[in-house]
Amino acid sequence: MYSFDKIVERCGTNCTKWDSGNRDTIPLWIADMDFECLPEVKEAIVKRAKHPVYGYTFADEEVYQSIIDWQKRHHDIDISKENIILNTGVVYSLYLLVSLFVKEDEKIIVQPPVYPPFFNIPADLGREVVFSPLIKKENEWVMDFVGFEKCLRDDKKIKMYILCNPHNPTGKCYSRQDLSKIAAICQKYNVMLVSDEIHSDIIMPNAKHTCILNCVDDFNNVVVFTAPTKTFNLAGLKISYTITKDRKIAEIFGKQAKSSGLSSINIFAFEALKAVYKNGDEWIKECNQYIYDNFLFLKDYLQTNIPQIKFNIPEGTYLAWLDFSALNIEGDLNARLINEAKVQLNKGSGFYSICDKYQRMNVACPRTQLEQGLQRIKEWLQNNRYI
Repeated sequence: MYSFDKIVERCGTNCTKWDSGNRDTIPLWIADMDFECLPEVKEAIVKRAKHPVYGYTFADEEVYQSIIDWQKRHHDIDISKENIILNTGVVYSLYLLVSLFVKEDEKIIVQPPVYPPFFNIPADLGREVVFSPLIKKENEWVMDFVGFEKCLRDDKKIKMYILCNPHNPTGKCYSRQDLSKIAAICQKYNVMLVSDEIHSDIIMPNAKHTCILNCVDDFNNVVVFTAPTKTFNLAGLKISYTITKDRKIAEIFGKQAKSSGLSSINIFAFEALKAVYKNGDEWIKECNQYIYDNFLFLKDYLQTNIPQIKFNIPEGTYLAWLDFSALNIEGDLNARLINEAKVQLNKGSGFYSICDKYQRMNVACPRTQLEQGLQRIKEWLQNNRYI
């Protein structure tokens, strides 16, 4: 029904992915898609744009009900309007949440390799970050529950844990058992659990996303960040939302979000959210299948042409976590890929300092574009006699 093979020219649109680098470089980095959005998004925005006044606006009941229905339909969680705080973005929400609930002499714990703002934002705010690294076991990265609990037991200054599920960059969807276990540890030591679930709708066949709210008996001190923007490629419209059933957190965070402008969403973002949550079920189903097929293509290409690059198809996200270690490439791998191979990926060291031989690749693009990028990497490796 929908075409994800179509090439959409994005250059010249102030597009971060395409216009912030060299035009001769294939960008497979920042996490947005190169697919056309759901047609109903454009229709809804154009319809509203035809009205000649763009004054102050607010979220009507349909906005909240759209969120409630989507979360119930896709993730089986029961929430109400009172549990939802609208935001302009997950990263901005995290900034405010840390500011409000972690004092300057207190700490945050994260599990690298992980999305860089998880440790960069607290550091920018003067909060110390404690690392409890994931453990690499064969074909997956797993939580170190023993090490994690030891951190909380030994350091009473740790007041917040930031979880990424589905995980960025590894693509792991944590099981209910794992989530219940990590939540119980947080509750035991009275640590706020913040779960970034922005990739929760991008799930591969035979995998399942489990919301942290379905893994706790006590909803106090639990916060979820999510959005339609990652699912439906709406990042430029700036809309996300925070879910919490903790009334105190909801009251404090909601009040500050309003006064700071964090919850001031633009007119067109509201229309887009309602459009995708009403009409987007089939689109994301087909999109996920296309992304999975891209992962299969990537896996086959690497095994056939560059078997030294290790890769396992993730359970969620459209991000491939590639291990270049076996190639023994000298110098700055990411910079060389950009400047010499003319392919832009995200450098692994940005997610964890020891992952400098890893690269994150975005496969949410037409397959011909993915193939072209892989071909450039292969030719570069051949020309430099790495393969």
